[in-house]
Amino acid sequence: MSCSFRMLLRYRIMNGCIYVFLEGDKDVRFFSAVIKPILEKRYAVVRPWRYAQRSRDDVMRALKSVKDGKADYLFLKDIDTCPCITARKEELTGTYKKRIDSSWVIVVVKEIEGWYLAGLDDNSRQDFGISPNRHRHTNDLTKEQFESLLPARYDSIVEFMDEILRRFQIETAKGKNRSFGYLMDKLEVWSRKA
Repeated sequence: MSCSFRMLLRYRIMNGCIYVFLEGDKDVRFFSAVIKPILEKRYAVVRPWRYAQRSRDDVMRALKSVKDGKADYLFLKDIDTCPCITARKEELTGTYKKRIDSSWVIVVVKEIEGWYLAGLDDNSRQDFGISPNRHRHTNDLTKEQFESLLPARYDSIVEFMDEILRRFQIETAKGKNRSFGYLMDKLEVWSRKA
């Protein structure tokens, strides 16, 4: 854990701070476009923290610093091959030696790509050449299935994802992906408590 992370945490917590632990670049891109604006209504500071390329000890130190600083946090993790959300949460609490509170864990079902696709309404799907009935619900969508939807006019999956985020509709996504809907419901409850 860098000294600057601890100093930033101490400084920012006075104004209300939340750290959002994210796996990779696609998660950060999604978070910045969709989730961060919602969190900024409640928190003075909203900080993403990528953990996928860090050691378990680094993540444990970061979690400890966040808790010691009394900041809030969210920890997003794909369900991947775990049989259920509870199993994924238990795996995380075991990995991080109970430094992680499962109530702050959001398990992305199945992968973050499902959240991207869930936010497209039928008109946007049609614009991308995606049948409205194909992957209607995105709870089981894999990265590979998502990448197979890449329209020829885009040079990269990142360019495609960025265009999806420009068209993203939260209410549509809530109805098409259970885990995204769960996160939005949780954030709504937090907003009422603030």
